[in-house]
Order: sequence, then structure tokens, then C-alpha cells
Amino acid sequence: MFTVAALFLFVGSQSFDVLPVPLETPPFEYTYNGSPPSSGAESLPVLKLAMEEPISVTDVEEWFDRDVDDWPAAQFHEGGLNSAVIGDMPREGIRPYISVPGDENLYLDKVINSGDVVIALYGNPPNSSNVVLHTRVILLLQKETFKEINALDFLAYSRYTDSALDLSEELYTFQWVRWAEVRDGVLYVCNMHWTYAESSAGRNAYITALDLETNEILWRTAPLVCNSQNFIISGDAIFCGYGFTAEDDYVYVLNRLTGEVIQSVSVHSAPEYFWKNGDTLYVRCYNRDCVFTISS
Repeated sequence: MFTVAALFLFVGSQSFDVLPVPLETPPFEYTYNGSPPSSGAESLPVLKLAMEEPISVTDVEEWFDRDVDDWPAAQFHEGGLNSAVIGDMPREGIRPYISVPGDENLYLDKVINSGDVVIALYGNPPNSSNVVLHTRVILLLQKETFKEINALDFLAYSRYTDSALDLSEELYTFQWVRWAEVRDGVLYVCNMHWTYAESSAGRNAYITALDLETNEILWRTAPLVCNSQNFIISGDAIFCGYGFTAEDDYVYVLNRLTGEVIQSVSVHSAPEYFWKNGDTLYVRCYNRDCVFTISS
């Protein structure tokens, strides 16, 4: 199914648990490397805002209880507000941490149940608030056995390098893996940082599609498309969102085959969580609850 990564390595007297494949530095603008898709934008869904109402910024758990019936991920090391959505996926058989060359141990942050595989995300050791930051390594695991079948290191995705950037912002502009899904041998992954877009010259918050046989980029979105906690793949569409404090906030529909933005819908605060049920898309924003109808 996938090219198996070199997961175990012994060098001299030192052994490493995991040797992930280091990916090359990606483009930081919209890129498409495939053939013209057989289906076009005319076949993709259209969103219509049916409801938007103010909510408390602390009602994340209530939103999940009301609108979500089977969240596909479990969070293991995120303190504070989002501890309400840690999920109930068992992690028995999944490593709590891994050792990679040149780094301290990287710790399990999130496990995502995605199609035929399980995706485990690893990042820096938990801080004093029990938060794993700078998630960068993805392990792909067999669904039933949790056997490791591939490992990818997204460190090269973490920095947009520009001599004009303010180096004092470097700590905050590390673009870590936020969410990932696998469909039909393609890995879709969101990389983003948590500060103003201007801190990285607007080069932030992408979804990238990678061919898991070759690890080559099929497409990469334009910047400022996805920093939401998750995205939803539905047929040939991806639903995602971007927003940050004083910046503009949008829900997007992407063409899954090309990464192009097909539709953008302005909302009043940053989209955080997405959930689809039939022809309804639920979006939990920072201080708004949005419901969209999905039509052909």
C-alpha cells in the first residue's frame, strides 16, 4: 500500500527507535503537480450558511455533546480548554513516545482514525501545561494491529525562511502538523502556526496532498487556508477554515483533487472544529456556532 519507512536503525553504539523519512522543503504558494482531474469544480458541493449564533468560548464540550456522534481522534497531551475533546480512542499498542536521530524523545500528541489506517502525531515533550507543541512526525499504523507501516518527518515544512522576517517571532512561527487524513493512498496534512500571519510573511496554514508511494507533493493549497483543529474530506471536497484574532475568518471548500479553493464563506470568528452529518456541516468557531447546508 505504502512505501515502508526505515523505522528502526542502529548506528555505532546508539540505537534509534524510529527513523522517519525526512521530507523536502515544500513550496509556500499554491502548487499543483498532477494531471488535470477528471471531475471539475462543477461537481463539488456548495455551502450555504443556515445558522450562525454567538456562543461562549468555553462551550467546546457542549458543542461536541450536541453535534458530534463519533469524533475520529483522541488527544493525549493537550491541557486547558481542549481537554474536553480528548476522545476515547484506546492508545494501547501505540507508542507514548519515540526517539529520532538528533532530537529528544518526541511524544504522542494525537491519534486519528482515518480510513484504513491510524495516524499518530508526535511532537516536543509536554510543557508545564501538559501541551505537546511543534508536532512534526507522523506514524501511519495498521488499523487493527497498530503495526507501523510508514513514518514521515515534516520538519522541513515548519519554517518559511526569509531574511526580512523578525527572528524574535521564530519560536511562534513553527508550522506544526495540526491534522491529517489518508484517502486512496494520499496523505492530506495541515501545517500551521499560532500567531499572526504577518509574522511569517503570510506563509502559513496549508493543506498538502502527498502521494504515499513516492512522498511527492501532488498539490499544496494557497496560504491561510487551514489552521482549524481538523478538516473534513467528503467525496472530492475538503471542508476547512482559517482565522486568527484580528485577521479575516473563513470557512473554505477545496477541490480535493487539485487543492484549489472553490468557495469561501466569511464567518465572524476563527473556525475551530468541523463535523459533517449527511447534508449538514457543523462548524464550531471561536465564539460562534455555525451550521451550513451542503448542496450539489
